[in-house]
Amino acid sequence: MDKRLAQRLLSLNQHFKQKDIRKIQGEDFLEFCEKAFKNRIVKPTTTNRYRDDLVAICNFGARIWNLTIDTKAIPKRKVPTPKPRYLSQNEQERLLYAYNPLVQPIIYLLCFQGCRIGEAIRLCWEDVCLSERTITFWITKNDEPRTVPMHPRVYNALRQINRERTKEIFINNLGKPYNYVVHASGSPIKTAHRTAVRKANIRNFKVHNWRSHWASQMALKGASAYELMALGGWKSHKAVSHYVKLNPGHLRHAIERLE
Repeated sequence: MDKRLAQRLLSLNQHFKQKDIRKIQGEDFLEFCEKAFKNRIVKPTTTNRYRDDLVAICNFGARIWNLTIDTKAIPKRKVPTPKPRYLSQNEQERLLYAYNPLVQPIIYLLCFQGCRIGEAIRLCWEDVCLSERTITFWITKNDEPRTVPMHPRVYNALRQINRERTKEIFINNLGKPYNYVVHASGSPIKTAHRTAVRKANIRNFKVHNWRSHWASQMALKGASAYELMALGGWKSHKAVSHYVKLNPGHLRHAIERLE
């Protein structure tokens, strides 16, 4: 179990263990927050994690003991929409150059293929066809495998990797596949990213922003919503529009089509 999840569940148990879960109301949760955070200012997402854990406990109890529990009474804080972050061409190249050489090919996949981190680090050589220049992502967020054409820069990066060392394409500095190693300090990819953004002097750009950056750049080059869905593994137009509609460069490209 995740350490932070265990800590949240322990705090909730200590506060609500004497409380009938059928009678938990919004004010009970607010009272818990006041005691747990001790007047500290916390992000809405932090409060909502505790709220979601409490709701999950209530729903579990309802199923086990056949109870009727109104969890809608437990308030959820509104989370402000994060400001989108897109890199300029100069920023993109500067950041790519700043990555550790072991991690850099993974980041090339994020930047030029638009895949998720989990999809990239799980790739094996049998998933890649260098002769046809295609990649197949078998393990995806929506459980739907997809085969996509390989970007030239990804192709060049993969050609430099020794195919004889392991069946997995990417390994860490200990020679182990990323998805098989537990790191107490968190994701090694995120750690490498934090080092790279400092080195490249890039602000407000998290490693998962590569995916939205890719989608925005693809849209700017004229890719359709269908093409983005097929290449990036999204299942709905709504999900795609979330990534592309906020880039003013995309809108400028569209408006300048008028003569």
